[in-house]
Parts: sequence; C-alpha cells; structure tokens
Amino acid sequence: MLKINKLSVLLNLFICFMAGILAGQEEVKISFAKGKWDKSKWLEVKSPRWSYLGKMVQNEDHIINQTPDLPDEVIFKKYGNKVYSGLMYDKVFSGKKVIIRSKMSFDHRMAPLIVIAEELGKSKEGIPEFREHFEIVLYDQGLNIWHHTYKDGKPSWHKAAFLKVDYQPKKIYDLVITLHKAKNIMQMTVECDGKVFGYQDKALPEKFYAGIIGCEGRCRFYDFRVTTFPHRKPARKPAAKSKI
Repeated sequence: MLKINKLSVLLNLFICFMAGILAGQEEVKISFAKGKWDKSKWLEVKSPRWSYLGKMVQNEDHIINQTPDLPDEVIFKKYGNKVYSGLMYDKVFSGKKVIIRSKMSFDHRMAPLIVIAEELGKSKEGIPEFREHFEIVLYDQGLNIWHHTYKDGKPSWHKAAFLKVDYQPKKIYDLVITLHKAKNIMQMTVECDGKVFGYQDKALPEKFYAGIIGCEGRCRFYDFRVTTFPHRKPARKPAAKSKI
C-alpha cells in the first residue's frame, strides 16, 4: 500500500511539474483548408520591390500563391517576379521560446517560406508592405535564410545562412523554426525533414509578426502553427526579517 501511495505522489508531482511548464503556453493552429481559416486575422502584405499585391488562391486542402496557367519552367524564367504573395498573421509573437511551423510544398524548384518581421510598413497606397524581415526558404536545393533590410525607401537583401539539401517538388514538408535568446543574442534553429541547422544574429527580433510567402513558382501551404513559451517570472525574494 505504501508503494502505491508513493507512486501516486510521484505521479501527482510530475503532473504539477508539467502543468507549471505549460502554464501560459499559447498556441495558434490554423488549417488552410477551405472554410477552416479566418481570413480577417491575416494581412495581405506586398514586397517593396514590386508595385503589385499578390493574392493567395483557395483550394480544397491548401492555399497557393496566384500564378499564371503556364508550364513551371515558363513561370520560373519569365514570371518569377510576378507571383509573390505574402500573408502575415495579425499578432505580435514573443516569449522565452517561439516555435513556428508550416506544412508546405512547391512545384518545379521553389520557393515557399516562413517570414518574420519586427514591424510592417505601408506603401504609398496604404497597403501593408514589408520593411526589415527574415525569410526562411524551402527550395529544391536546400534551406536559405535571407535577411531583408530597408533604408531610405530602398530595400536590400543578402543570404545570411544556408543548408544544402535535396528537396523534392510536390512533396509536402513540415518547415519548423525555433527562436529563443541564447545569452545576449537571438538564435534561430531551422528544421525540415530531419535536417537541422542554427543561426545567430543580433538583428533577429525578440518580438515579431510571422507569416508565409509564396514566390518564384507555385507554392502550397497546408497549415500554420505557432507555439509560444512565456518568459518565466523571476522568483520573489523573501521579505527581510525585522531586527527589532
């Protein structure tokens, strides 16, 4: 009987411990299947590089960036700069750790991606527009992290990190990024199909919007999920004892 009671106590302690870890944890889980997602919670965001605002097209179990009804190679070579469609979830995320993931696929070569941005701007027409942001890109030859900046009304960008891997067109992949602060610098871990690499940059924001972009070819998105782990509150110091 004593052993059973000890086991029960240990089980209750474990449950309380896990509840403490999960307390305050927030999750956003969105399916992009028809009728499953609330479009009012998303912003259509354009690139400052082009004048047009690309749209996402609804299909039965996914959304896809708007592309012309042409062969893949023709789209890639002649329309690569005209098929850019971005969506940002209308909420700022932050925490001790934030995990963002999306199931996605691409036709031909490229390039669906997860994007994070500390803030968004507006075009002259008042349309939401990217300023500084980071793109975590899936394509046929691997994973890229692109850092886009914006200064004096002009955008610029560079490849900040990459991993060479063969990924297959039309196959659904789960792209996962994790952001957390490692000492005094933000760190991002990127995972896809068993491949993992890390990236650190002082420019990575601690608070940010997150979303998806389809560009350069046909890109499908099946879901979008964000898990936020809160910062632990510092333990309260015991009150000083009176010396009287």
